[in-house]
Amino acid sequence: MIKLIYLCLFIASVVVAAAKPATHSKISEDAYSLFALDAQMRQKYHQSSAFFAELYKQTKKKEYLYQALRMLEQSNDTKQLGQMTADALKESPDDKTLKRFEIITLLKSGQFAEGSQKALVLSETTKEAPDYQLYADSRLKLSDYRGAENALEKAYALTFDESTAERIALIRYTQLGEKEEAITFLKEHITAQGNSTKIGKRLASFYADQGKFDDAAAMYEQTFDAFGDASAAEEAIKVYAYQQNLMKMTALLEKSHINDPFLLDLYVKNKQFTQASALAQSLYEKENNPLFLAQSAVFKYEGASDQKDPALVASVIEGLKKASTDLEEPLYLNYLGYLMIDHDVNVSEGMEYVRRALEKQPDSPFYIDSLAWGNYKLGKCAEALRLIKQVESMIGTDEQEVKDHLKAIQACQVKE
Repeated sequence: MIKLIYLCLFIASVVVAAAKPATHSKISEDAYSLFALDAQMRQKYHQSSAFFAELYKQTKKKEYLYQALRMLEQSNDTKQLGQMTADALKESPDDKTLKRFEIITLLKSGQFAEGSQKALVLSETTKEAPDYQLYADSRLKLSDYRGAENALEKAYALTFDESTAERIALIRYTQLGEKEEAITFLKEHITAQGNSTKIGKRLASFYADQGKFDDAAAMYEQTFDAFGDASAAEEAIKVYAYQQNLMKMTALLEKSHINDPFLLDLYVKNKQFTQASALAQSLYEKENNPLFLAQSAVFKYEGASDQKDPALVASVIEGLKKASTDLEEPLYLNYLGYLMIDHDVNVSEGMEYVRRALEKQPDSPFYIDSLAWGNYKLGKCAEALRLIKQVESMIGTDEQEVKDHLKAIQACQVKE
């Protein structure tokens, strides 16, 4: 559809050009601009460059020439970039933008010394940040890290931008071995210019590299608080996990919500069942996954102060039944069945859920125990005893619940 629209525009430009020659340049410029931008968006950089070059030929607007060169730079066509730049410099030998492209071409083609010399001359002439940056690039190619640092410092003094600050810090930290100086520099940048995701995460990474984990986590979290950058929160959580600082990790997960399933696991590990139930319910409402509904119900029961409350039991059973419609997880089927059996809600129905769990895991002593308890509740003492003895032979009576069940079943009275 977009191509069709462009074609129509192009045809229209030709038709109108034939009728009104005076407007040809304007309409042609609009059409070629659309073609150039479309090719750029589709990463067809050679095509885009050709269209921009035609625009420059027609209009003599320098920005079109620069765009044509930028597209060639994007395509990594060093040969054509060099040729077009050289041709343009013949017409405009003092054009600083063209000189920058010349230097870029030299660096891309491995002519580092010549590129560095031209970059030095240009930077001393213009005293502009982009030219100091180019000179720094050339010195890095020649492994002259101190020279690159000096050039970047001149650029930074003009702009105070974060990208230049980060480059200076990285050279100091990784190449010059001046790690404390790099950290101090970034701290001073934050004090003077404010924090940013780029600088905050870089400073935090330096702290972590030096084993200053409290500082690293604090910097990552501060960066998340300021900019909502999820990756900063993730890095802070990694540090807290390494430190086994569950309290801070939980607090940050609660604040950021970047990994609610992990937060749910932490709640369960810390036996924070009320919070776990609420979060699982929220995840269910968000994702419509019955597993979260089942978990919410279970955690609601586990976190209750009065687990014999009929309203609570009814609510938990309702949630588990709804989840079991689409969920065949034996753990939750057994939990539902045992709950119904133990609270005498509907023992026979509860045993059916337990049997569904046993179909999935027939050798589970815990599910067999639930079935034994159901038979006991129905007064089927012999079958209950047979099953609980089977459980005893599998796992012994170390489990208090198994011990209690065995004692009750051994005293079982057959119901009329």
